Amino acid sequence: MKNTDVDRGYSWVVLIFCGIIYLVIAGGVKSFGVLYTELLEHYEAGAGNTAWISSVCLLLFMGLGPFSNFLGEKYTYRLIMCIGSVLVLIGYTASAFVPRMDMLFLTYGVVAGTGYGLIFAPCTTIISFYFKKRRSLANGLMVSFSGFGSLLFPYMYRFLIDKYGLHGALLIIGAVFFHTCAASLLLRQPPQLLKKKQKAEEELALATPQKIETPEKTQYGCFNEAKKRIFKLDLFYNPKYTVLFCAILFQTANFAGNLVALPGHIQSLGLGKQNIALSVSLLGGSEIVARAFLGWFADLNIMTRTHLFMVCSFVSTIIAFCIPHLPYKEAVLCYAVLMGVFSGSFWSLMGVLMVDCVGLANFSPAFGLLSMASAFSILISQPIIGWLKDATGSWDMSFRFTGLLSALAFLFCLTGPMIERCWCCHQNTGTIIIDDTIQVEEVNGKVEESVLLKERS
Repeated sequence: MKNTDVDRGYSWVVLIFCGIIYLVIAGGVKSFGVLYTELLEHYEAGAGNTAWISSVCLLLFMGLGPFSNFLGEKYTYRLIMCIGSVLVLIGYTASAFVPRMDMLFLTYGVVAGTGYGLIFAPCTTIISFYFKKRRSLANGLMVSFSGFGSLLFPYMYRFLIDKYGLHGALLIIGAVFFHTCAASLLLRQPPQLLKKKQKAEEELALATPQKIETPEKTQYGCFNEAKKRIFKLDLFYNPKYTVLFCAILFQTANFAGNLVALPGHIQSLGLGKQNIALSVSLLGGSEIVARAFLGWFADLNIMTRTHLFMVCSFVSTIIAFCIPHLPYKEAVLCYAVLMGVFSGSFWSLMGVLMVDCVGLANFSPAFGLLSMASAFSILISQPIIGWLKDATGSWDMSFRFTGLLSALAFLFCLTGPMIERCWCCHQNTGTIIIDDTIQVEEVNGKVEESVLLKERS
């Protein structure tokens, strides 16, 4: 790929196939609500315990972000995503033959979840390397593809379950998801990462031309390097990154909790399984438009991306507290649309918010850490949603809990400028050192990178 391909040329090919991959994996995961109600009836294990299956899958789906991004930089994103596709196929195929629900924790939760985890973060990360001026738009278009998945997959799930049963449907779904392997083969490694890897290898060769290291020392050095790159905790010295990191965690938990609460709420109201599929489809359809629009609007710089995120969080809070008082078909379907527009559209801002905070050089580990932490927030939130229903007998408290999560996301962003001022006064500096070669300074609400004139000892 030539440098001139940024924002044009093969960049759009990468965007299309990343969008297809995102359509399959994100759309499939978000359509778990259809499978969730079937698992409740088939295994009768309780709402909270059944929700754990999705939570384990989502934990690995997002929690493997730092590892999959590191492996993607080292061995190419394409290879890691292909391996992930194979694991998803194995996980779904094995799930079709398990007799007990507790075995689904291994087949669907662990195996398929690991496959998702090896696909998700590289697919989301690679786009920001191929776009600069249109980065928000590109991210918005890519994540909006998941809306097509949410629109189509619930009906596909419903049709397959009705025709072939739960286990037969899982077999076919696994085969459909394996198409992500073909799409992954058409991706190219970003030239920035290829040059970075080549430069690191040249520096290593020049630094120790005559020194012969033992295999043990070499392995230890590689492990130490990997640990520093995967868990780049000094990123939290950046107050803006820390504030947005926490806010996104809460908003992610809100969105994931609604994926369980909304189908369960519709089922408890006795509105029928078709309305469950319809609600998930409406959520996905609204995301298609909302995420693409939000990405396009963010590039206009009329509002800061942080303020756009705050609007999404605020509206998510209001609608979550309102829905328990509106137990009607029209109300819950309207809630599904508003959830897609506001609670779900913030995903198009995640990548660009991270780049604004830490710069492109540290985007991969920064997004990986965010992805991993988001996975733990989902792991905790979804079972709590189910347990609140089990404890109270209704989904009302579950929706209020999701509203509280969005309120916390809004408050973190609202108090962010004050936290940053206090942080900078305490540190007595406006420059944040991210590593030995890159410094990050905030200029007009955005991050600028510059090379440090620093001699290495």
